[in-house]
Amino acid sequence: MRPIFKVLIFITFLFYFSCEEAENEFLTNSSDIISIEYGTSFGNCVGYCINSIEISGTDIMYSAVGWTTLDKVPDIHISGVIPQEDWNKLVSKIDLVIFRNMDEITGCPDCADGGAEWIQVTTDKFVHKVTFEYNNEPEGFKNYIGDLRVFMQQYLEQVN
Repeated sequence: MRPIFKVLIFITFLFYFSCEEAENEFLTNSSDIISIEYGTSFGNCVGYCINSIEISGTDIMYSAVGWTTLDKVPDIHISGVIPQEDWNKLVSKIDLVIFRNMDEITGCPDCADGGAEWIQVTTDKFVHKVTFEYNNEPEGFKNYIGDLRVFMQQYLEQVN
């Protein structure tokens, strides 16, 4: 192989890995998070089968909906606010490199009507959603999934 080709291959190799590292460095800044959405769903269900929250800074929106018009339940949407320190605490726990590198579907969500959970993170550079088995979150989510479940539970108690 000619020396010039070896040099070009080497430069391409360096460029590829330096871009990957730069992207991962960019993703580590949790202050870039615009919103976090979290939800649960159950496929074989009647009534409010899909529950979700969307948190953007101190604003939070809860939604509960049925799968079809046959459920005959009106959609519920409740807005609220959370303390700034709760938002700061939540986003600081999210490792964007780990989150962004997760597969969009993990495990077997809602298999045998076991339910599904999902988390979606939006930044100004990407939107990524991960769906997983209900109460069987991926390892990288364990340090903040509890916070999201607590926020959701507060609204579930209002609806029930």
